[in-house]
Amino acid sequence: MREIQNPKSKIQNLKTAVIGVGSLGQHHARNHREIAQTGKTELVSVCDQNEETAREIAREYSCASYTDWRDLIGKVDSVSIATPTETHCEIACAFLDEGVHVLVEKPIARSLAEADKMIEAAEKSGAKLMVGQLERFNPAMIALRPLVTKPLYFEIHRVSPFPNRSLDVDVVLDVMIHDLDAVQWLVGETVKVSAVHAVGIPVISDKIDAANARIEFENGAVANITASRIGTEKIRKTRFYQTNSYVVLDYAAKFASVTSLAP
Repeated sequence: MREIQNPKSKIQNLKTAVIGVGSLGQHHARNHREIAQTGKTELVSVCDQNEETAREIAREYSCASYTDWRDLIGKVDSVSIATPTETHCEIACAFLDEGVHVLVEKPIARSLAEADKMIEAAEKSGAKLMVGQLERFNPAMIALRPLVTKPLYFEIHRVSPFPNRSLDVDVVLDVMIHDLDAVQWLVGETVKVSAVHAVGIPVISDKIDAANARIEFENGAVANITASRIGTEKIRKTRFYQTNSYVVLDYAAKFASVTSLAP
């Protein structure tokens, strides 16, 4: 595929904005502000439908505030989108079509069709589109990744108390998606899934709050993933086996260990 050059990629002092500054978006705003302090970018605005929230975060980070994301088009070079999942496609495509780089919170979209539309918009304009799969950048994962050879069996648990956010999607798109992404990355992004056996239960909300999936890959790898947002404690642990070694990864503690018989 021919690479399209985006003139905005050559801009050194990128003007950035954060769209949606609720529980997750506030962290985006803080990170954008910290990056801006290096002189490489400038946080020019935050945007939220809640005017009071937008103004409060804007005051904290010394930038402008908006309540309509459309008002930012033409004013920024890059945006973070931390709005409800159902809005990701519309907002992202509007900016990507203008050549504006987009970092969108996970999940990328509520459907494969919407995700494909966003990817197509990025390819057409040459703008960068990235999904906030932050567990890939967890210090424990970064330290562990070079030691991964051919993992063949995973046991994964991701449990947390019932949240006050992200209730527009089920637990699979809300939190299990971190582990789905990590497993595919560790097994190999080109290794295809051969079978999926899964069960999901709506317990408190009208969407699935607890789920388990057994994912089988064509190379023989198997992943057993459990995700729940109705737990009494927080657990973000992955255990997997590969030839001659047993690996434990604790995302919350940012700790990883490898027990191996290899010299």
